[in-house]
Amino acid sequence: MTVNYVLILLFRVMLVFSLSMSISECKPVQVLSGGSISDGLDLSNIRVGKHRGYARIVFDVKYWEGYGAPKAGTSSDNVGHYKFTLNENHTIEVEFSGFRSANAKDVTTQGIVHTIKRLRGEAYGDDSSVFYQIILRHPSKMKVFHLYDPARIVLDINRL
Repeated sequence: MTVNYVLILLFRVMLVFSLSMSISECKPVQVLSGGSISDGLDLSNIRVGKHRGYARIVFDVKYWEGYGAPKAGTSSDNVGHYKFTLNENHTIEVEFSGFRSANAKDVTTQGIVHTIKRLRGEAYGDDSSVFYQIILRHPSKMKVFHLYDPARIVLDINRL
């Protein structure tokens, strides 16, 4: 193993540990999940938008590049399994299962959406799970659903 590989692996383990610690330290206020068990997906893009009365985060889903032709890089017909946990400390812990990669990295929301303080991620739980953490500025409630053609998971955050 090269030194860079070991450092990357160590960083990922530390990030997973830090995200899991924040989950265990706070009591969940709301837990929403959906989708279906899958494999070979890529979280290809994250879009953040401000709407009247709520903020919206859209997670675009494609087939993983390693999936093989002809589907690799195309919109998936499946959104995988997802779980959103809103904690009393105003953080949302997000787990996507069935994802082999996440080309979407941290998203800067400053100046776009006042409700969201920070969206960070890309911690791998294993070879098919990706974790993100959303830090909110205010007490909120959430609604989540998924759509197809193109495949995407939609999270709406309403300030209380």
